[in-house]
Amino acid sequence: MSRQQSQSGGGLIGLIGVLFLIGLIIKYIWWILAAIGLVLTFWIIAACVRHYQSVEAARQRRAAEIAARADQQHRWVLDGDHRGIYGEDGAELMRYLGRDDWVGVPRWSR
Repeated sequence: MSRQQSQSGGGLIGLIGVLFLIGLIIKYIWWILAAIGLVLTFWIIAACVRHYQSVEAARQRRAAEIAARADQQHRWVLDGDHRGIYGEDGAELMRYLGRDDWVGVPRWSR
């Protein structure tokens, strides 16, 4: 005949362990909440710092683009190019208005 082994001893130990864990949570709830609060505070601060760094990097890139465009326009002014004063679209208009071959172009008379 076979022998039957009793396996009912684990339930009581598990119940005692769960009750012990619940007791620890109740006793140290404020310490647990304080630790969670600290972790969340540091996480939020780190996220804010990362956001600020990305915004600052974008601002510096924009400032560098503006400085490069200003340097280009300054070189155009020093070279006597109309693009330095009127911009690229305005320079095209100024070339049209400043031309000398107005012969044959209809004009309005007073």
